[in-house]
Amino acid sequence: MVVVYHATIITHDTRTEPTSGLASWLITHAHRLNMGVPMFFVISGYCISAAADAARRRDRRVRTYFWRRFRRIFPPLWAMIGLGVVLFLVLDYGLWPEILSGQPWPQLRPWWYSGRQWLGNLTLTETWLPYLVGGSRGHFPGQAWTLCYEEQFYALTGLILLLAPRRFFAAGLALSTGVVIAAVACRRQNIATDGYFFDGSWLTFAAGMLVYYRANYAGTMGRWAVAGTLAAGAGLAVGGVVEVPGGEIAFPFALLLVLAHRFDAWTSGARLFVPFTFCGQMCYSLYLIHQLPVKAISNGFHRAGIVSETETLLITAPLCVAVSVTLGWCFFLAVERRFLNSPGPALATRGSSVRSDSKEADRALLMKESVRSMTGTPSQLPDRSMRQPLEGSDKAVQDPVHCLAGRGHGTGNGHAKLSP
Repeated sequence: MVVVYHATIITHDTRTEPTSGLASWLITHAHRLNMGVPMFFVISGYCISAAADAARRRDRRVRTYFWRRFRRIFPPLWAMIGLGVVLFLVLDYGLWPEILSGQPWPQLRPWWYSGRQWLGNLTLTETWLPYLVGGSRGHFPGQAWTLCYEEQFYALTGLILLLAPRRFFAAGLALSTGVVIAAVACRRQNIATDGYFFDGSWLTFAAGMLVYYRANYAGTMGRWAVAGTLAAGAGLAVGGVVEVPGGEIAFPFALLLVLAHRFDAWTSGARLFVPFTFCGQMCYSLYLIHQLPVKAISNGFHRAGIVSETETLLITAPLCVAVSVTLGWCFFLAVERRFLNSPGPALATRGSSVRSDSKEADRALLMKESVRSMTGTPSQLPDRSMRQPLEGSDKAVQDPVHCLAGRGHGTGNGHAKLSP
């Protein structure tokens, strides 16, 4: 989703006016594929809940949880930042002047960022650090603003794991209630919160936590309560009654995951998703690597006069997807796979044997990544063995096979907004 969205930005933003043809309709709707970001936040809420749930059931130290998140996210990010600097030097400053930094859809050159902005980018604090120390916001790479939110979600989940491991979901509910109160209070006082988790974005992550809770722990009344909560949130967000960033997408999507859960076994084995399974293995690499090559390709065609909506759909977008997948796979092999977290030992349910090499479990995990790959955003998979209950629980933990994910144009020039 995000690759196609970025591949069509220039054509969408430079056309004089939409026509009535099919190509124009497709370009218009491709520009709405940034809705993958709130969908990704929902999936992230599910997957990180599973990871935290496994940590507490294995009695892992909280620092292990944080180390696994750090190891998975930061080294590939830093490698991509270094590669991005090289791309700017070779392409934008050398071979193809301003192919990346020029209009339309400019990507800022690395040396245009301040030291404070580089600190924010290297630590994934750039969405909120300017509130504390001043200055403007600038992300490199441009799409990394989503990771800044993710790191806040991971930190809050780890805090819950530290303070209330036995009341994990109750603590998540309490935190969500606090976020609602804080968001409403800040808006009434005209206090800027954009970039913080309490701007309401946490609630899209919490929706994923609800999906996980319903699939693995909720009884009959609990399942109905979760579905009702998500339905109410969807109605309020879509109707504009409440303002949650991406809520009009996230809550209906979470509800869809709940309704489609019964089909997980079928979707995990469907051949239809095999290509996405391949892409899913490298979804984080695809997320990190795609934006600069897509900008170079789409802007190159724009300069060559290949600017029509039909040409974009038949030439530019397919080439951007092909190049992104190829480079993403190369980056995965060279970098990302070295930082994958290995699954922990399997936990047996009462009266069952440990089977850490379950083919069904492997296929389910691959399917999670395959559906994520359709949107090209990163994720944290729960360990293969996290299907077992807490001691005293009668419900085995089940892994839904659903997982999907960009928001905004993702330019390096600040925090992009979700299009209405």
